Amino acid sequence: MRTGGTYRLNADHFIGVNLSQGTPANRTGVFSVARAALLLTGFFIITFPAFAIYGNQAHGRAGIVASVVAAFTCWVAGVVALAFVSAFRRSHNAFNGVGLAMVCRMMIPMAVGFVATKLSGPLAEAGVFGMIVGFYLVGLLVETLLAVRLVNSFTEERVSKAA
Repeated sequence: MRTGGTYRLNADHFIGVNLSQGTPANRTGVFSVARAALLLTGFFIITFPAFAIYGNQAHGRAGIVASVVAAFTCWVAGVVALAFVSAFRRSHNAFNGVGLAMVCRMMIPMAVGFVATKLSGPLAEAGVFGMIVGFYLVGLLVETLLAVRLVNSFTEERVSKAA
């Protein structure tokens, strides 16, 4: 941002959004679903080693595979839930979007855990369902915070357009 004869950098430039001007990034949303998905992905990447180490110590190679299946399942459910929240945040059906997000967030991991437990001997023995529950609970915290931020960014966008 140019101030007088010097340039001043602020946090808006580092995240690619200039909140002080009506740039295209500001018109499409201050906090996008892509940014939320990247943050969720980063969080799962950070927490994955703890689950993989536990799985390896408790069940060997099958424990690592179980942690991969659990992480991927909960990540997919989280991204789908964020997509529903984002898709419905612009309409008067935001409540329905949150409801659909909750259904996807719960049903995808539950279905994968149920199928993996019933069909797969080594994964079931390695505790894939327990790892899914662990990743679900850890990811639910982050995904909820991101969903709230997505909904609030639309409110901020509407306020900035009215001003």
